[in-house]
Amino acid sequence: MGRMIGKTVVLREYRREDLSAIRSWINDGETTRYLGGSFRRPQSWEQTETMLERRLNGDVGGEGFVIADRESMAYLGQCDLMMIDNVARRAEIAVVLVPEARGRGAAFEGLSLLLSYAFDTLNLNRVWLRCAAENTPAISLYERLGFRREGILREDLFIDGHAQDAIVMGLLRSEFSGGRV
Repeated sequence: MGRMIGKTVVLREYRREDLSAIRSWINDGETTRYLGGSFRRPQSWEQTETMLERRLNGDVGGEGFVIADRESMAYLGQCDLMMIDNVARRAEIAVVLVPEARGRGAAFEGLSLLLSYAFDTLNLNRVWLRCAAENTPAISLYERLGFRREGILREDLFIDGHAQDAIVMGLLRSEFSGGRV
């Protein structure tokens, strides 16, 4: 896999030395609040090592990349294309950043690079995601990238002790242009 280079970030392969940076967010309740169920439970160091080893060995479905600082190549977060369906030409997208990287444009630039890869290299037609309705910073990010709200899954998520709606958002190849870096 080649690297995708942006103005301030690079999408690169995972490395063993990313483990400490992954550990910096994996048990942080604020970071994992809106992530899937496996990230909502505390993880031991060994569990995180196993997760990273699976990435390094290619034992995880989809396509995953580290969002790294362009100058230092330091891990800032990660983004993934999951459930890639080459017949229907669609995939689900996900992103997470270490706490100190938030608010600096790394997610926007990283996802822009990932979307370019999805549409231009993988020849996908549609990328979609599911987002907690109350996660307004994420919704704003996705809308700036061109995603449109497609529907609501009523009480689909269980966060902070109560059921919450999830917003389904999608982006078509023909709609993607403004987010390119």
